[in-house]
Amino acid sequence: MIPAFAKAPAGKPAFAKAPIWLAYAYGLLVAAVLGYFLFGLVIQVSDSFGNLLAVQTPTLGELVTSQFTQRGYLRPLLWAQLKVVYELSDGQYYLWFRTIHVVQVVLLILLYLRLVRPATALDAALVPLALAVLVGAHTFVPMVREAFPINGFLTIAVACVAVAALAFREEPRWYWDALAIALFLGSVLTVESGILIWVVCAGAYVLGARGLSRRAVLAMTVCLAAYLGLRQLFLDVGAPSLAERASGFGFRILEPSDLIARFSSQPWTFYAYNVVSSVSTVLFSEPKGGVWRFAFEVTTGSVHPWTAVSVASSSAATALVVWFAWRRRDRLRTWTFEHDDRLVWLFVVILAANAAISFPYTKNVIMSPAGVFLGLAVTAASREWFAGRTRMPVVVTSVLFAVLTCGWAYRVAGNHYNLRWTAAEQRAVWVSVDDWLTRQRIALHAGDGPALRDGLRQDALWNHPTPYQPSSRWKQWFDIDW
Repeated sequence: MIPAFAKAPAGKPAFAKAPIWLAYAYGLLVAAVLGYFLFGLVIQVSDSFGNLLAVQTPTLGELVTSQFTQRGYLRPLLWAQLKVVYELSDGQYYLWFRTIHVVQVVLLILLYLRLVRPATALDAALVPLALAVLVGAHTFVPMVREAFPINGFLTIAVACVAVAALAFREEPRWYWDALAIALFLGSVLTVESGILIWVVCAGAYVLGARGLSRRAVLAMTVCLAAYLGLRQLFLDVGAPSLAERASGFGFRILEPSDLIARFSSQPWTFYAYNVVSSVSTVLFSEPKGGVWRFAFEVTTGSVHPWTAVSVASSSAATALVVWFAWRRRDRLRTWTFEHDDRLVWLFVVILAANAAISFPYTKNVIMSPAGVFLGLAVTAASREWFAGRTRMPVVVTSVLFAVLTCGWAYRVAGNHYNLRWTAAEQRAVWVSVDDWLTRQRIALHAGDGPALRDGLRQDALWNHPTPYQPSSRWKQWFDIDW
């Protein structure tokens, strides 16, 4: 059923709804194709198996309580989700975790279209580009390939788009306010990026959206202050240290020992680098994971097609959004915004906030909320370009949108190809899972541990064997962005 907001006004002919139906039908098609590829994946050894081992023995209460004593992370609800689904699955881990994964993707796409608001033929024509920017982004890929059983970053992306849809409603309702606050509390205790839920709500309110009341935004602000106080003052969780993990810097990945040796006396320089890199990776697809790969390839004369197309298509998208902001700068001066203005400026706000909270280390998936809203900003700018209020040069339009449509379509195809590659890679690791356990120094003492290993291995190798793999000849054209 089409959401109420998308229905044609009373008195309009039935065919006026056609663009809406087409847009949502295409969105469901994109979700169905992604779902097909996601069901080709299995529970991964790295992270997933170890995490499921960790939730086997403790009770739900013990598991949640233990998370309040962790250093660098405060994610009790993430582990609560894993425990609940683990127990409910009753051994059907593949079916439960993969289904949740697919449902999250479907929700993200439908809520995304809710913000696009496709109501005209032009809107419907722009939906394929809008969804290509969403699905083709290198910040989106880890949300469907990452090893965690329930991808917390995908959960945050869904919540961000959901609260934005609530904030952009015509008028507030107490139950929508309550839902937005609940989404914030649930998200911020799932992954630290959940803070962006508050950024979306507060940013939308400042930009004039009134779907959420002032009381809701104030209540959420109080909850944010309480969360930060609990995290920093009472629990002393802090932030991940330089010794936490490897991170990209310049042209290579630095191990924790290298990071400490290089930045221990001035960590702020590394943090500033991470913030700048995080902004740039969304706008230009460079660097990826903190590594300036395209720049390195240019200097060495070994530019990979995937890298070049990623940078070109992202740069074209950014140029279009910048054009929109400049063209409608008078609205910024007078602070009078329409829906598309709010989409673009909310993207700018989320990009800045998302990059700021990414200061400890760079990772593509951390910037996934900003990547999602880039697609919405590109859609708004594209609508303005074709609105007809100014006659744009045919050559400029042809070149710009050829780069956008072909480039992002290429990235979507590559991401699907890489999902198939990942499906084969996951199963190959299960063949030697005992070697992995030895390297990780994990001993399966309890009877449930070996049973879980055997069940997951049976699922990966026999119950759900490797799906059809496309020709390896295509591998030279695509690459894997982490």
